[in-house]
Amino acid sequence: MAAGMALCALAGGAGAAPQATTGDFCARLAADSGIDRPAATGGPTQWTVNALNFGQRVLFGGSAATGIGVSPVEPATAADYARIEDMCLPDGKGAICRLVGPVRFKFIWKGRKIVTAMAPGERATVSVVSTRTTCRTEAGS
Repeated sequence: MAAGMALCALAGGAGAAPQATTGDFCARLAADSGIDRPAATGGPTQWTVNALNFGQRVLFGGSAATGIGVSPVEPATAADYARIEDMCLPDGKGAICRLVGPVRFKFIWKGRKIVTAMAPGERATVSVVSTRTTCRTEAGS
């Protein structure tokens, strides 16, 4: 797939079981994805990563695809599906998910599909622009 292609899948479906909901959402997503994140600064977690390292981008012209999406926690009702309908939307040259738990967040990263659970009341914003992904846990989580 071309560099920077962001997939925003809103449908539910089978996948890996979500992980436990300890810590804040972006910290769990980083851990689930194998992403090294900066040490917490006393506030909510925020990190930005690139699907391609510098050498892949500059020397070899590499490409990568990153996918983001949400599905409801099962068993789900029609209201649960309606609530998540507009959580992930195209945004400029990428996509953005403004998440409010409970949801199952799907992150396709370096060829792996990672599903991370978000607890009721948790909030986070995940954006993908080109090959860069940013996760920011929102206040009140």
